[in-house]
Amino acid sequence: MTVKDKLVNSAIKVFSKNGYRDAKVAEIVRVAKANIAAVNYYFGSKEKLFAQVLRRSFEISQETYPIDGGLSKDAPADQRLEAYARAIVARTLDPGPAGAFSRIMAKTVQSPGTPIDTICNEITTLQIDPLKEILYDFLGPQDEHVYGVAVLNILGLGAVVANYPYVIEKIFGPKPDMDALDTFINQQVTAITAATASFKNASFTVSSNR
Repeated sequence: MTVKDKLVNSAIKVFSKNGYRDAKVAEIVRVAKANIAAVNYYFGSKEKLFAQVLRRSFEISQETYPIDGGLSKDAPADQRLEAYARAIVARTLDPGPAGAFSRIMAKTVQSPGTPIDTICNEITTLQIDPLKEILYDFLGPQDEHVYGVAVLNILGLGAVVANYPYVIEKIFGPKPDMDALDTFINQQVTAITAATASFKNASFTVSSNR
């Protein structure tokens, strides 16, 4: 494994534990058994390293929970939406590497001092653009604001459990029964699908006032 790969793998662990603001480059290089100069050499800055971490942790999530569910783009839109929602919810409940992306986002996105532009750019490419393709088919012709709000709704409902890890552990225990988790995931997917279907008749008036 290259030094660059070691740094990314180490950074995934540190960012998923501490979020962006509280993640220390010194800890990242210590875990990777590298030096701070290596971060500057390979990435140029903590923020650019963070962008690589988002991409790599998303790739790891995709290996276990692909957002297309293994379906082709010709599959019915409702099936593709369910597959997408299932992947997002399952990732938030996974305590291992496949859940790192969700943990990083939960700890980072609402924290002051985060590189929000970097996060938005990466999330748009990794999650939002593929979801919009599904929504265009699932919802049919809509005002663009409807698609935008539907995206926020789906990602919010899908990832909400990542914000409450202690509650989830309290309910399901430290070693949750997989059947219980599957039932919960199925219920979340049903709720997300139903909520998204309600946007078929929705309309939004966006004010130009700030």
